[in-house]
Amino acid sequence: MTEQLQINLAEQIRAKHTEAAAIAEQAKGFASQAVAKALECGRLLIQQKAALGHGSWIEWRAEHLPDISHNTVSKYMRLAKAIEAMPHADDSNFTHGLNLLDATSARKAFIAAGILPAPEEKPAGPPDPNKPWVQSFRIIKAFRLWFQRRIDKGPLDTWPEDARRILKNELHWFVELYQRL
Repeated sequence: MTEQLQINLAEQIRAKHTEAAAIAEQAKGFASQAVAKALECGRLLIQQKAALGHGSWIEWRAEHLPDISHNTVSKYMRLAKAIEAMPHADDSNFTHGLNLLDATSARKAFIAAGILPAPEEKPAGPPDPNKPWVQSFRIIKAFRLWFQRRIDKGPLDTWPEDARRILKNELHWFVELYQRL
């Protein structure tokens, strides 16, 4: 038997834990600030759109805010509108159960405000063997969607011979995997 080295790293472990906890608190603070800034941005976007009048918003946004995506602009504006529509909207930190100081990301604030749907809870236990659960693999899901769109354009037997041969070669590994199961 080898002799175990007797060491006590408790002090170092506590120190690293304290550092990690402090950094996590700092990150929460930054996230809260980011959510507050997203809310302010949404309010400013709403004001700007109202000031421009009908018909010039899209062009103005494209010219003056090309680095902010349309989806982000929409989410900021929806967040501001959702908060304004809630009771006690004058309190910028806490409105109708949505505590922006506790939001750890803009995404979580969007979910809490109802702008984005809440993530689906995954059922406990093994997956249903009759339901394809591999769809979460992006490559396979993308292939399934491509194939469905391609089939919608024309049945498989109408595809050119080369296209069918290439597809058959590409799917050979998948067939082998399926047969092993």
